[in-house]
This record gives sequence, C-alpha cells and structure tokens, in this order.
Amino acid sequence: MGNLSGRKRGRALSGLVTAAIATALVGTAAATASADVPAGPSAAKAHQRAESAPKHAPQKAAKPRAGLLRSAAADDKGTAAAPQFDLYAADRDGLVYLYMANGHGGFKDAWFLDSGWQNFTEATQVDHDRNGESDGWYVRHADGQLEYTGEAGNKMIGGGWNAYDRVFSPGDLGGAGESDLLARDKSGVMWIYLARPDGTLTDRYRVGPGWDQYTDITGRGDLNGDGKADIVAKDRNGDLWFYKGTGDYKDPFESRVKVGGGWNMFDKLVGVGDLDHDGRSDMLARDKSGVLWLYKGNGNQNDPFENRTKIGGGWDKFNLMF
Repeated sequence: MGNLSGRKRGRALSGLVTAAIATALVGTAAATASADVPAGPSAAKAHQRAESAPKHAPQKAAKPRAGLLRSAAADDKGTAAAPQFDLYAADRDGLVYLYMANGHGGFKDAWFLDSGWQNFTEATQVDHDRNGESDGWYVRHADGQLEYTGEAGNKMIGGGWNAYDRVFSPGDLGGAGESDLLARDKSGVMWIYLARPDGTLTDRYRVGPGWDQYTDITGRGDLNGDGKADIVAKDRNGDLWFYKGTGDYKDPFESRVKVGGGWNMFDKLVGVGDLDHDGRSDMLARDKSGVLWLYKGNGNQNDPFENRTKIGGGWDKFNLMF
C-alpha cells in the first residue's frame, strides 16, 4: 500500500540490511534445553482454557479442535504458507482474551481466558505441525525465561531471553517445516532459532546487524505468493519495508523493498496469517488512538497489502497482541 490516503505510490528497491548474513552457528545465553514449567504464572493455563472453550462462542464462533482453537469453519482450513490464526490479546491488568476470526476480516466477541499475563513480555503463536492452524505458543516471562506450551507439551526452553527486545515467529524460515523464531538483541543484531517438532529450539544463527533501525517487525506466513514466510519492518521515519523470505536459514531474507510511508501513525503491527480466508496472509495495524485496521494481503512483492479496512476501536488497552 502507498500513502495512507489510499492512493498507491511507487516502490523503491533498497540495498541489503547493513551487513551480510553470517552462516556460523554461535552460542547464546538463552539455553534451548527443556525443563519442567515452574510454579507461578504459566502460559499453559491459558492454553488449556483455550482448548476447552465452548464449541460455539458468541456470534456462532468456530468449533475448537484438539489443541488451540480453529480460526475458520470446519470445512475451511489454512495452509502452512497462509495459516489461519485467531488473535490473543493481554491487557495492562494481565487479563488475556481470545478473539476468534470470523472469516471476513474481523473478530467475534472476546472470550476471557486467564489472568496474570502482566508477567509476560512477549508472546507468539506457532504452527509446528504445518496444517495451517495454531498449535502452540512461545511466551517470555518477565525474568527472561522462555516457555513453550502447545500440542507438543509444556516446557521451559531456558533463560536469558531478556537480551532481546523483539521475539516472534513469522513461520517456517529454515525450510524444515516448523515455525522458527526471530529474536533481535538490544544492539540491533537479528538471530534465528530453528524449531523442532517438540517445541525445543536449536542454538541461534546470526542473521545480521542493523535491525535496530526498525521500531516494529512482524509477519505471519507468505506475503508474496511464493510459499515462503516473509516479514515487514517499520523504520523510525514511518516507512514500511518488505523482506522476502528465501527458505534458507543461513540467508533468510532477500534485499528489502519499500512498501510506503506514513506508518508512524501505528504503534503496533501484528502478523495474523490469513484472517479473511482468501488464501493470503494479512496484517493488523493499531493506530495511536486504539483503532485496529486490517491490511489484506494481495500476494504482490512490491506492494503486499490492499488499502486498509477498519475493524474497530478500544484496542489500546492491550500491551500484548499475538
């Protein structure tokens, strides 16, 4: 999309992010061995409540499946390239809610799941079994512990994750099928953690420096129609950039492409996969007045989103949306 008035603008191809992709495997303070989930706040509790949510949420919500809730009608499934995820949101009081997708680019009424989520500073959904539906979460505790909960079980991945100011999964970046994690450290270096089917992670691989120029980074699935997971990043000037995925964890992104300007009106971007069930991954953007907007994906590498559509207001009460 071009400027936010709805008119398209030309796009300019920029160079690579500041340094070349590094291929060496490096160690990290964030251990990847699993452990028992400790006492105290745990994402597993909310996950279990999502599993047991009523079969019909308000406004005839979709029927839940084993694991996390399905995002569509029983005969409408996503794909690994364009997964169909519902939205989870935690407010500043630590209350977390489920917003089930209605299949038309919006959400059904909220379902309360759990409290205590003020103790989590990051959260992201994953699709490790590659069926196009969410089957687990990674959440970061305030003390830096990373927890996995999902169909593969509940486990602590390890500590040290407070070294990162952004942790999320855009999907399969390494080509093995599981949803991998991207983590940006506080010096601006981006790292990849490849995921295993049981939710554990490999040691990290270095992507490269220079990512601190961006105030937000997100993505969920394929944005340009080639079947590989992509991401977008908003810089301090309000320009949005598209990074095409390569499927190679040693060199996961091609040179960035400018989408357009004016994105500083938004304080939160959320990759949600195929929200409107048209087979293409979409994006949500929250403006500074708390209004949530849908950017429908169109499969275009140089201009991956259609003009925005308003979903509704009141979303500024949430500090986590995933």
